[in-house]
Amino acid sequence: MQDNVRKYLLYALGEIFLVVIGILIALQINNWNEARKDRAFEIRMLNELKVSLENDIKNFQFFEGIIEEWEESIFYLVDASNTKDKSDLDIDSVRHHLDEVWGFGVYIAYNTGPYDALKSSGLNKISNDTLRNNIAELYSFSLPSLDIWINEIIRGTVNAKFELFDQLFDVQITRDGQKLNKELIVEDLNFLDSPVFKDILNKSSNSTGSSKDPIKQSRIRMEKLLAMIEKEID
Repeated sequence: MQDNVRKYLLYALGEIFLVVIGILIALQINNWNEARKDRAFEIRMLNELKVSLENDIKNFQFFEGIIEEWEESIFYLVDASNTKDKSDLDIDSVRHHLDEVWGFGVYIAYNTGPYDALKSSGLNKISNDTLRNNIAELYSFSLPSLDIWINEIIRGTVNAKFELFDQLFDVQITRDGQKLNKELIVEDLNFLDSPVFKDILNKSSNSTGSSKDPIKQSRIRMEKLLAMIEKEID
C-alpha cells in the first residue's frame, strides 16, 4: 500500500514538474516573440527616422549654400556702396545682387513625422539609452529652438529689410499670363549712398549671419544622430 502511495506521489510530482516546465517554456517563447516584435518595431522606426534625417540634412545643406550665395550678394553690394566712382560699376551686376538681397527670406523646415509616431508609441521602444536620449534631445529641444530662432526671431529682421526696400524703391508689376512679376525700379546707382540702403545691408547681413551657424550646428547634430542610427540598425 505504501509503495502504491509512493508511486502515486512520484507520478503526481512528475506531472507537476512537467506542467511547470511547459509553462516556463511557453513564457520564454512568448517573451522571445515579444522581444522579436519590439526589435522589429524599433528597427522600422529607426529606418523611418534615418530616411527623414537624410532628407532633412540635404535640405539644410542646400539652405546653407543659398545663405552663402546671399552673403556674396550682400558683400558685393557693400563693396559697391563703398566704391567712390560709381561709374566703374556694372549696373547689371548691381541689379542682380540687389534682386538677390531683396528677395531672400530665411526659414527652416524639417520632418517630425517619424519622431512623433515614435513618441506616441513610447520612446522606451528604443533600447539604446544613449540613442534614445539623443533622438529626444534633437527633436524636443535642438530643432524646436532653431525653429523659433529662424522662423520667428530672425524673420522680424527680414521683414524690417522688406519695409526698408519699400521706402527706398518703387516696384513695377507686370503680368505674365496668370503670373504677376515684380521688379525693382532702378534708374541709377545713387541708392548705393543712401543711409536707408546701408541699413538694408546691415539687416540683411544680420539675418544671414545669425542664421548660418545655428543651421550648420543643427545639421551636424543630425549627421551625428544619423550615424548612431545606422550603427544601431546594421
